[in-house]
Order: sequence, then C-alpha cells, then structure tokens
Amino acid sequence: MNSKSLFISVVLSSLFVMGDGATTLQKLPWSEELQEVLDRGLKTSGGTGVSAAVLVAGTGEWAGVSGISDVKTAECITPEMLFDVASVGKTFTAALALQLAEEGKLSLDDSLHKWLPDFPHISRTATVRQLLNHTSGISHFSKNPRYWSAVFATPDSLWTPLDVLAFVPEPRFPPGGGWHYSSTNYILLGMIIEKATGSALSEQLRSRILIPWRLKNTFPSLDSTASKSRVFAHPHFDLDGDGKLDDMGSLSRNSLFSSGWAAGPVVSTAEDLTRWAECLYGDHVLQKESLQQMTDFYRPTPGEPFLSGYGLGTADLTGELLGGEKVWGHLGWQPGSMTAMLYLPTHSVSIAVLINDNNEACITSLVVGLWGVVKKHL
Repeated sequence: MNSKSLFISVVLSSLFVMGDGATTLQKLPWSEELQEVLDRGLKTSGGTGVSAAVLVAGTGEWAGVSGISDVKTAECITPEMLFDVASVGKTFTAALALQLAEEGKLSLDDSLHKWLPDFPHISRTATVRQLLNHTSGISHFSKNPRYWSAVFATPDSLWTPLDVLAFVPEPRFPPGGGWHYSSTNYILLGMIIEKATGSALSEQLRSRILIPWRLKNTFPSLDSTASKSRVFAHPHFDLDGDGKLDDMGSLSRNSLFSSGWAAGPVVSTAEDLTRWAECLYGDHVLQKESLQQMTDFYRPTPGEPFLSGYGLGTADLTGELLGGEKVWGHLGWQPGSMTAMLYLPTHSVSIAVLINDNNEACITSLVVGLWGVVKKHL
C-alpha cells in the first residue's frame, strides 16, 4: 500500500469506525422515505428481495432491506446477508492492478506476453490497460454456451483460470480495435496480479483493500470464513426454463464463484459497497493520477445501453437513468442476482442496490427512486 493510502486508512478508521466496527456516521434524516422506495418499488416491480444503502459524504448514511430470501420459509432479507456482487467486483481487481502500477510492480502498458504464456484465441500483444478497459478484443468466455452447461452440470466443482480460458471463443477484433465487454480480461488480470505479487488474489484483496478500508462484510467469493459463518441471500433464477423462479439457496455456487474469479472476486453487503465506492472514487484508495486514468472513459460501448463509456474497471453511467447526473461505478449480473454500485462525484453520494433475482425493471426503479429521494434533500 502506498503511503497516501495508509494515511487515509488511519484517518477514515477514526472517522467511520469504533472499536467493534460499528459506524459513527449518523443516520440520514430521510431514511423513512428511502425505505418506502424499497417497499413500494419491490412490490410494484414484482421483485423477490433487496438490500440497499446510501452514503452522503459529510451528511450520513442509510441501509435498508425489503422482501424475501427464502420463499419456502418466508425468511426475510436482512442487512447482514451477503450477496454475490458479480462484476461490481471488477472495481476491486482494477484497484489492485492500479496500486501495483503505482508501485512499479507492473505497467499498464505491459503486454500479456511479458507475464503469461500463450493461450488459444488470446492475443499476446494485448496490454494490461486494454484488459482493464475491455479494448483487448478478447472474447467473453460466458458467450460460449458450453460454459453455462458445464457450470450447472457440476455446480460444486472448483475451476482454475486455465479451465475458464478453455472456453474463450475467437477474438472479436485485434487489440485496440474497438470495445467489447469481456470478463476474460479480468481472469487474465487476476493471473497477472498473482504473478506480479507472488501471492493469491484473495490475499491481495484482504491485505490491500478489505482490511485497510474496514470492509468487514466483504469477502473473497470462496472465503471459507464467509461460507461458514455468514448467511447468504438466496438467489432466485429460472433453472429449468419453465418461466418460474427457482430458489438456488441449496445449490452450491462453487462453480460460478470460482469460474468468475477475478472478474467477480467478492461477496458483500450494500452498506459495504457504498463505503467502497466512497473510498475508491473519493480519492482515498488510489493516487490522483491513477483515479484519473480509472475514470478516463473509452467511448462508445456498443451493446451496453446503460453505459456511456468505460474506464479502467469503472463504467460511466451518466445518462438518462439519473437525469443526466454524472455517475461512475459498475453493474453486476449473475444467475439469481443483480447489483448496482453508483457514485455521483458532483454530490459525493454513493448508492448500492442488490437484488436476489434478475428483475432488471426492479433494480432500475429502485436506483431511480433512491436517487430521487436523495436529490430532493441535497
């Protein structure tokens, strides 16, 4: 960790956290209105369950839940339940890569052949920067239908990065020749991070991000501590194609977590994600130049209607969704869950919404509704 990060970590610890990890930030005075958005939005959109949080720097924070985790037992969603945040985890992997670049352990202009052997359908001339912003041309492994068949055929299996790379289709274009969102890029980044540091990606996450920034409810996806001691929100997904959602709570997610690896490396809570957004985009985790590179957005981003640009592990979500407000962050999708982690730099506002199904209309209406309340009171 650089000296700036260490200093800020100490400062934030004194501001945000007491000895037992309880927050010292005051509760937002319009919390009842925010909760009403969750309850009403979930009901009108037919969602299953939601956990959400809002953090307004210098003002306060709020966390709320609504809906069901386990339909059979009527167990409700609780604020402590962990969710698979899927591709929102790319912000963590990108932050690690940028920290290593700050320390001279790698360069964003390094090509793959400097760090890794050759793989089929993967250009050895693609650079770390092109992996980070999805301009490498490398195809998304999940676009191969055989991948999904393999994941659900053996849900308890543990995949290696090499297992995942075997499913990568032919490249979309030469490196630098366009933009194509591909989680394969982040599998390769994870491999580079491990080689550059000589340690596991999970250890780098803990030592560089989770522990220093007091993200006590965020864990590497396959962390045994999280699996044994924490309750996960049940994901709901139509597994058999009959048009009805199936409760995946009893189904092992080892295959999904391990195959997604560095492309979705953590599970978390809504409250932790708002704090992560504030730390990352509030200029605490990275040096100023690195944050500027992270938010230097490549445009256009074809095939992604909510994105107006994509930087280094961060999406520009500015557009009609929140009335033209400048918005940075990331979205996540995995069978049985969707996540939005948003940061509005003009107002220093962080919003996180996690749902336990794939109801796009639901998560969209909740994000819009929460921002509507915040904007009214700013």
